[in-house]
Parts: sequence; structure tokens; C-alpha cells
Amino acid sequence: MHFYSGNEILHFTHNEGLEHFKNEKVYFISVNQEITNKIKKLALKWIEVKDENFLKTSYKGLGIDRIAACLGIENGVVIDAGSAITVDVVEDGKHLGGWIWPGIKAQLKCYTNISERLTVSLNSLVDVSKLPQNTTEAVSFGIFAPIACLVKTFAQNRKVVLTGGDAKILSSLFPDAEVDEEIVFKGMKKMIKESGC
Repeated sequence: MHFYSGNEILHFTHNEGLEHFKNEKVYFISVNQEITNKIKKLALKWIEVKDENFLKTSYKGLGIDRIAACLGIENGVVIDAGSAITVDVVEDGKHLGGWIWPGIKAQLKCYTNISERLTVSLNSLVDVSKLPQNTTEAVSFGIFAPIACLVKTFAQNRKVVLTGGDAKILSSLFPDAEVDEEIVFKGMKKMIKESGC
């Protein structure tokens, strides 16, 4: 769980977060139904901020976390690099579309499942403009090159904003990108204000 106090972002396990903020009024979004049910069952003073068509989009099934991240900018490409890597393009406040990859850890696990010989350390500085010359580079290239190529294709001259636990790892692919750990919270503030919570 990630909490924004107004000054800093705090990270807790689910149980720690529920215990630490059990007596506080907390606005939250969740893509984990099990945790949402737990929050409701505990009858906390927590208020779920749900999708009420805050974001202009024709995309069906856009997660609330992606909606919040997209509301955090007016123009640009948002890459949320967590357990999944999501990429969303926003122009003049409208979501144009986006896609999803497995996160870096999930991709590395896939390689390990194929063969123990593909169990390698990630080289986040692999040069994606040159063909790899060893297995470590090949696996790292296989993860990073598609990300770099597709994002650059759709970003064009748009600003790229990275967030999520692996944002700093991916930032080496986009030298002009901004890492913004607060972008989801910025979007949530807009949602809270618009919904009148």
C-alpha cells in the first residue's frame, strides 16, 4: 500500500497500512478486490474513489490506477512500471489508448521458467541499439528493447513520465523522461475534488 501524506509517500504492507491508518480518514483506489473487501469488512473510515468517468477515453476496462495516473498529466505518455508495465498516451486531457506488458520481475521469471540457463541478472544499462553478444545482454535486451521501441513510436514529441517501483530502472531508456512518484496521487486529488468526496 502506498499512502500520500501531502508531504511524502509512505509504503506499507497491506496489514501494516490497515493497522497504521485504521483510525484515519483515507481516500483510496484499489485494483485488488480482496484488499478492497477487507477494508470494507473492517468498517474503516476509508472512502473508495471509484471511476465516475473522470477521464475521457474510449478504452474499455481501464484500471482505476491507470485512470488516476493519466489524470496526473494533461499531455504525455505515462509508464507505470510495477508488477505490470502499463503505458498510456494522454493528449489534451484525453486518454488515446495504451497497452500492458508483464513487469520486469515477471518477465525475468518467464525466462527462468524456460531454462535455468536463462536465469540471469538484469543489465538495466544494456544498449538497445546494438545486438546482444551474451545471454545476460540478450535477456535484458529482450525486455528493454520492445519497451524503448514502442514507447518512442507512440510518444513522438510527447513528454514521458515514469512511475512505479521499477521507474528508475526504465528511466535509462528515456533520458528526457521525468520520474514522478506522485502522479497517481495528483490524479486522485482531481478525482476527489470532482466527485465532491
